[in-house]
Amino acid sequence: MPETGLCFTLRTMDDPLFDIDLNQLPNDGERVIEFEQNALELNEYPKEIDPFIGQCFLSEEEAFVCYKKYAHRTGFSIRKYRTDKRNGEVKRRDFCCQCEGKAPLKLFDPSKEQRNRKSVRCGCKARMRITLRKSFDIFPQEWQITKFVKEHSHELLTSLEVRFLPANRIVYKKDEDRILLLKEGGLQVSQIMRVMELEKNIPRGYLPFFEKDVRNFFTRIAKKHGANDAEDLLRHCRIAKEENIKFQYAFTVDEQRRLEHIFGSPAHCFDWYHKYGDVVVFDTTYKVNAYQMPFGIFVGINNHGKTILFGCALLRNEKTTSFQWLMKTFVSLMKKHPKTILTDQDPWMSEAIAKELPATKHSFCIWHITSKFSGWFTALLQGEYQDWCADFYNLYHLDSPEVFEHQWPQVVAKYHLDSNKHVVGLYEIKHFWVPAYLRSYFFGGMTTTGRSESKCVDLAIENIQQRQLHNTMLQKHRGSTLRTMSPLEEQACGVLTPFCFEKFQEEFGRATLYSLVHEHGCEFGVKHHDSTKSKTHIVFWDGETATCSCKHFEFWGILCRHILSVFLHKDYYKIPSIYLPLRWCRETLQSEEETPRLDIEILVDKPIGDVQCPPISITKGRPKTKRLKGGKETKKVTKSCGWCKKVGHNITTCPEKENIEYANESQKKKKKISSSYIGLNPVFCLKC
Repeated sequence: MPETGLCFTLRTMDDPLFDIDLNQLPNDGERVIEFEQNALELNEYPKEIDPFIGQCFLSEEEAFVCYKKYAHRTGFSIRKYRTDKRNGEVKRRDFCCQCEGKAPLKLFDPSKEQRNRKSVRCGCKARMRITLRKSFDIFPQEWQITKFVKEHSHELLTSLEVRFLPANRIVYKKDEDRILLLKEGGLQVSQIMRVMELEKNIPRGYLPFFEKDVRNFFTRIAKKHGANDAEDLLRHCRIAKEENIKFQYAFTVDEQRRLEHIFGSPAHCFDWYHKYGDVVVFDTTYKVNAYQMPFGIFVGINNHGKTILFGCALLRNEKTTSFQWLMKTFVSLMKKHPKTILTDQDPWMSEAIAKELPATKHSFCIWHITSKFSGWFTALLQGEYQDWCADFYNLYHLDSPEVFEHQWPQVVAKYHLDSNKHVVGLYEIKHFWVPAYLRSYFFGGMTTTGRSESKCVDLAIENIQQRQLHNTMLQKHRGSTLRTMSPLEEQACGVLTPFCFEKFQEEFGRATLYSLVHEHGCEFGVKHHDSTKSKTHIVFWDGETATCSCKHFEFWGILCRHILSVFLHKDYYKIPSIYLPLRWCRETLQSEEETPRLDIEILVDKPIGDVQCPPISITKGRPKTKRLKGGKETKKVTKSCGWCKKVGHNITTCPEKENIEYANESQKKKKKISSSYIGLNPVFCLKC
């Protein structure tokens, strides 16, 4: 047969071509979705085929995806350009290179900080034009390429570089769902990226999106659901209250019906508070919400020595009025006030606690105090700084206020800190942080607010419940090991939890190392057998009541080695029940104590539908935005040493500072400040 230029292909009846119903045309929407979902799959079109004039598409979207894939494998990105409409219908559409045109001029506002970012537009002429064509009636309308400019006026990217373009970074719907699920599990963005790389079995960094895209996705979700999040929060609290009457919450709004303060305590937290709410730690070092509102939490310690949550709050600000509302609301809803409370040195918080919790002993976290030492004393003491820290540590662990008052001025004079404003301030608030003045109050052994760190409310409650069940199982399954055959240890083992019994064993094991040095009626002098490095502790024991000068039981709730030593020497083999506190006992014994009964409240339908979202709170300290500098500030100033006034070093590294003792009298008068003019650090200025 002569060659005619035509080519025929024989097909069988099993060929998929014969499965097509000519009366049912393809669905354009389904085809577009298929193209969009596979937009980054390079094998959709053969690599050697580029767009050409006359190529037809069933839809505008299909043409855009085709050109986008061509741009991806070529090394550039595209965007939609001009359209030509007739009678309201698009007849022509242009797709151009991202570098098309010139960058518009930016208006400079000197009052705002603006980015000086260069534009990618360089006047590139590369583009593709499609035109709507309608032919015969039995054929659908088609979009045909009528113009295609291939040349670019800029350098194209390689296959490894083109994936970094914003147009090629896409987070698909299935990936969004997976990202939200991993975020709910507590993973950070970098961890989410790594998990998805492992799940998809691709090299590191080859996902079709970056960490920045994931964070932008979270921002969009937050804006989408942030319009009525105040109402959602209040509605959640109302539903929880209806389900369990023990759920406690309260809130206030300002004059514009915007949420001002809110406090909440889930039902489990309410029960925990009435068992272990004798000591409370309160901290507001959290601002992880969109409104920059201080987030404060009340936590404590249970009978297993684990951290438990009592309640949490969002406050508009950290002023005295806000803290007063919170403390008053906390006591009102929780039905009792704590015996002791541990906080940081916020003066406004101290004022609120003094007014609203007058019967509660307030203490400062020692960590918040010592964390400032490096900034206060490093430059001043230099080589003596570590020695000062060691001496301060010894002062901190003194048992007696009298001994502390005797040794404090000696240590201060040793380092010439008599007129230092920080040292003077520390002494002024000694009743808030020195254990010698706090041992008469129960703190459960806590001296810092570290237990309040890293709390996520809902997950924390669930984790605490599971840990309590696990700890209860362990005390039943494992039990405790007796080290001696003493009835005292056996009695404590059957009553106390393993955590508390371990603390008891530590004291009981050392009780045998102490001897009675004198006895006068009900008063006993107890001293360590190595008398060269110990002092005499005075124990009072009349057969019913026991006290010790170390105040270990009052502070910890566990008998000290000195009292136990007296028990052993006096052949007393039964611990009075008052020295086995119920808060340290096993759960089976705690069931005897019931939480206060709550009357069934009639929920008043307070209008929450018109409660607006709170404004962005103004936090303490310097704002994040930079202020505008004045004319003199813009000039470059050469800094000099504050001691010798020379250039090239500062007062900390001044070589002449070592000879400070040889300075003349006029220099000493300038440097020395009279104690009557000392300005105390604001954290030491209590407002109560």
